[in-house]
Amino acid sequence: MDIGKKIKTLRLAKPLTQNELAGILGVSKSTMSNYERNISTPDPDTIIKLASYFNVSVDYLFNDGMDKPKDLIKEGNSYNTGKALDKDEWNAIYYYRRLSDEQRDYIKGQMIQLYQKSSSSNKS
Repeated sequence: MDIGKKIKTLRLAKPLTQNELAGILGVSKSTMSNYERNISTPDPDTIIKLASYFNVSVDYLFNDGMDKPKDLIKEGNSYNTGKALDKDEWNAIYYYRRLSDEQRDYIKGQMIQLYQKSSSSNKS
């Protein structure tokens, strides 16, 4: 599925009109129409706004092999706040993805330890 179809699918799932989504993104309705028809591609700032608003990864928007949104935080999990990622969270993901597998494992272990420590202190 191309980026235009993905944008349209995400928009209709909300449900939003082209005009409403255009307002959210700060573009004109005709620009939004051009995105959905693959006449033009959103600039990087708009791509980030789209991914954040629809709570999908930027990779999902561009990767043809992904039929379903691959959310970083999946619905139904206890840690899902229902909020879009903020700038610090995006930066953390940006740097995390550039680490080696060994470094990622270390970071995950540290995060789990911090979470467990905070969970146990909150129960006390």
